[in-house]
Amino acid sequence: MVALTSKQFERIAEIAMENWGLELTEKKRALVQNRLSTLLDKSDYKSAEQYLTHLQSEASEEDMLVFFDMLSTNTTSFFREPDHFDHLRDEVFPKFEAARRGTKVRIWSAACSIGCEPYTIAMHAKRHVSNLKDLDLKILATDLSNSALDKARLGVYPAKMVDCLKPDLRAEFFEPRQIQNRRSIEPGYQIHHSIRAMVSIHQLNLMDKWPMRGPFDVIFLRNVMIYFNRDTRERLVRRMYDLLAPDGVFYIGSAESISGLNTKFRSVRSAVYTK
Repeated sequence: MVALTSKQFERIAEIAMENWGLELTEKKRALVQNRLSTLLDKSDYKSAEQYLTHLQSEASEEDMLVFFDMLSTNTTSFFREPDHFDHLRDEVFPKFEAARRGTKVRIWSAACSIGCEPYTIAMHAKRHVSNLKDLDLKILATDLSNSALDKARLGVYPAKMVDCLKPDLRAEFFEPRQIQNRRSIEPGYQIHHSIRAMVSIHQLNLMDKWPMRGPFDVIFLRNVMIYFNRDTRERLVRRMYDLLAPDGVFYIGSAESISGLNTKFRSVRSAVYTK
């Protein structure tokens, strides 16, 4: 087990803040220490000091992303925080149905992790937007983690993540697949190609300049800002506001809040805001 000194943990926190806006407090020290131990056990680095020196002197972009993967937590599930999807169905989708044929509809899942969120949005739209085929609806899914994005693009999930869904939903949007692990084969499912075709998946660091200009009708940024300090959250939320269309909807995690931040968003219900 690696034992991080206070100075080494401070260096890790500085790297995380400078590159990704992540705020690592002392409460995260044990978690970082455990994950770093696992990473070093599988590497050629002989100590935490040697690894940190590499990161701060000669690390490639890929090296930095491996380090980010170590720090990040990709906890996700289908239809997570279902109140948001009820709001989509009841308040947002009817506006899409009232739109003219060919209308552009753009939705952004800004921290998509392994893909459950954007694929849930796509399945939900398939089910509840009656004129979907007449709209130009596209879903952008972004994340920084390469390993998470690889899983999102493949769209294959263990059975335990899918079996909890309603049988008719599972039958319509998932296909059985065997998942090959290191030592065994386990049952799983792959998202149907028609759903995967609705989602465009790309890597994006939320702290960098964004290539897309919007406007987006809906933006999901859930369970990410808990890792940022107040100034970073405020800058990020303002940028999200600028990319939203008038009356666009902004969803954040139920454990998050933008109250107290200097933004123009109007709260419509818990963790749901509009422009």
